[in-house]
Amino acid sequence: MSISTVLFVCTGNTCRSPLAEGIAQKWLDENGFSDWLAVSAGVFASEGCSASEETIKALSQRGITFSGTSKCITKKMATSATAILCMSRSHLAAVNQFVDNAELLDPPGDILDPIGQDQSVYDALAKQMDILISTKLTLLTNKGSK
Repeated sequence: MSISTVLFVCTGNTCRSPLAEGIAQKWLDENGFSDWLAVSAGVFASEGCSASEETIKALSQRGITFSGTSKCITKKMATSATAILCMSRSHLAAVNQFVDNAELLDPPGDILDPIGQDQSVYDALAKQMDILISTKLTLLTNKGSK
């Protein structure tokens, strides 16, 4: 069985993309896609930083335990991913240096960086991502295995 990977990309890989990774992995697990894996990376990430406290709290409120650390996107990550979902047009432009199949998580526009904002901003972002990710993953997984 080969694993299909959905890669979420933001700037530092401590707020938006780990939030998306956690939400996506829960969706995949709950919907029986054990052959899919959600991962995340940043275009300007420092290696090994933990996700922001607010991201971890927003995930834990959804019953998700997150323990990943930040990593910078590499060409290998991009080329081996089944799908790449970027948080903004600038992330998309950076990823397009490696591949041409990346897309925005929210096609109408950028998902703003919540860094430095209070918990309510992260909670609202998680709620927005619940919908966006469910929609994207439903399309992706229907294309793929089912």
